[in-house]
Amino acid sequence: MAFKFRICRNDTTTILRKLFNATPMRVPEASVQPLLVIAEKAGKTDKRGALKHLLANGRTFKLAWQDDPVSDVSLERTRSMDWDFGLKLLDGIFKGFNLPSATIATKLEGAKEISLSFHNVRRHWIDKNDLGTALHHKRVDLTHPAVGIFTGEDAYNMLLVTDVIVSNGFSINVEKSNDNSFEVEAPAFQEIIDDAQLKVAVKSSSKNSITFEGEDYLTFAFSCVKLELDQQTGALGVGLTVVTKEIATPEGMKKAEVKVAQPVELDEDLFEPGLLEWD
Repeated sequence: MAFKFRICRNDTTTILRKLFNATPMRVPEASVQPLLVIAEKAGKTDKRGALKHLLANGRTFKLAWQDDPVSDVSLERTRSMDWDFGLKLLDGIFKGFNLPSATIATKLEGAKEISLSFHNVRRHWIDKNDLGTALHHKRVDLTHPAVGIFTGEDAYNMLLVTDVIVSNGFSINVEKSNDNSFEVEAPAFQEIIDDAQLKVAVKSSSKNSITFEGEDYLTFAFSCVKLELDQQTGALGVGLTVVTKEIATPEGMKKAEVKVAQPVELDEDLFEPGLLEWD
């Protein structure tokens, strides 16, 4: 299954879901970007690569994405969690940044509760109306070996990533420790990074916090829409759903039914949200 690691309901995942219809990832990675195709069926997911590689007649597909800063306390800092659970959560983040988790964990022995802070949080996104226009008259190459998963009676849904939430650094904040004299020693962590020859900067703003900052921005949550694929012609379109919205009219604001791009929620559990791991 795609969601093997679940946590209790919390502000961070709630904000990701409500504001961005976004799915958090267990292991952040740079390869998840707008216009990435994902195959999904019955809770299983698989990354399939960039959409442009599936188009017929060698057609190019370029669509610039926007880059905006994200400022939200719930995304920038998690609530406090006990050390054992926090270490399991950190394991995925460490993997994303290629950090030696076991060695770093030994330098944090004595921590009882921790929280995590993410730095330089940004949103990369594409306008869904622009996406619909760009897909007009575009066709998928139905003979392409990678397209077969989306055709036939047992076809997977074709999803397209439209938004990603990225960050290039995070902090581990020790909220409680077993010993009042506990302090985070930045030089010890820097030595670990230097020995592993990693391009990650280590900083410490207080005796209870350590920050790791890499060169690359990694995606830790993403949003996607469903694409409609005509299995006879290969024609592509953005899946639409009808919603009720308030729109401005000469007589004032009125409710009306409008068609919008169909956002996809990969995880329906509101009370124990999952962190996605690729199948």
